[in-house]
Amino acid sequence: MRDKIEVLIDEEKLQSRIKELAKEIKNDYGDEEVVFVSVLKGAIFFTVDLMKDYDGDAIIDVVRVSSYVGENSTGIIELKVPLKEENVKDKNIILVEDIVDTGRTFNYLVDYVKQMNPKSIKTCVMLDKPSRRVVDFKADYVGFSIEDLFVVGYGLDYDENYRNLPYIGYIKN
Repeated sequence: MRDKIEVLIDEEKLQSRIKELAKEIKNDYGDEEVVFVSVLKGAIFFTVDLMKDYDGDAIIDVVRVSSYVGENSTGIIELKVPLKEENVKDKNIILVEDIVDTGRTFNYLVDYVKQMNPKSIKTCVMLDKPSRRVVDFKADYVGFSIEDLFVVGYGLDYDENYRNLPYIGYIKN
């Protein structure tokens, strides 16, 4: 599969913003431990880099949900890899996602995590597409707000392709 990919956010700009986000989170939590919960598969690149730049006590956990087939959201959210309650209860949770468009998946995940009684819960998203929102959702930490493009790279895929690109791009028609 070879499509024409245009660079939207280059690697340098991406890494610079991740460093800023890590500092923002550290400023908010101080010396308290945080649990970065990466939403698989797309957010793993972002989560790992965020944690590398985070200057505080942090652990990582993962959750996996699915609501996409190709370019299209099905609107049906399926929990594929759940969290363990003991990894969430009474902890400061940062849910980390690659992209938020409709907001359905992130709303679902926030509600799911709240049922496990965390000490606190905040959301961190690499890319926000507010023009696609169908539910009321606003992330606590946002890397970049983008227009309605189908983006790939840095964990984002098109049918599992392009995740390994070191930048965020979009498929040019």
